[in-house]
Amino acid sequence: MKIINLITNEINQNGYNFNLLTKNKIGFLYTAPVNIVPEDCLACDGYVLKIEDYKKLYAVIGTTFNTGDETEDEFRIPDYNITKRFLQPGNDVGIKVAAGLPNITGGNTIVSPYQSNTYGAFAKTSGSQNIHGGGEWYSISNFDASRSSIIYGSSTTVQPPSQIVHICIKYK
Repeated sequence: MKIINLITNEINQNGYNFNLLTKNKIGFLYTAPVNIVPEDCLACDGYVLKIEDYKKLYAVIGTTFNTGDETEDEFRIPDYNITKRFLQPGNDVGIKVAAGLPNITGGNTIVSPYQSNTYGAFAKTSGSQNIHGGGEWYSISNFDASRSSIIYGSSTTVQPPSQIVHICIKYK
């Protein structure tokens, strides 16, 4: 997108608020494919900093990342390298979003002593059987979430495809 006829510096053409420190990119995040920190940045390791020492950075991020352990003259930078949280765009900047997966459902409906139906993530592994010619019967079903989505069972953790990078925040 080409920016044309920009008249005011208070709001850019996309409607975002202009920050006087933006021209210096203070508070911006930088990613590196190796574990390095540029001289004008800090690693996003959740450091607690003195406001007096980092006034410009504090003016941009304030107490957004504070956890409650900071004193009145301190603020915290993000801890992305430590917590390994995925970064998600949105308007609620700074809000942490909890992990989650959609519910997995399924069931087993017994129709008669000799017939049962499974649905969803349940799988019928054997049919109804008459035990020793008596009136007793049973049906065996197993639960397998991969029947509802191939994403289940392909990892030992909730993990989208990714590659690890080092994240830094510009402070001067």
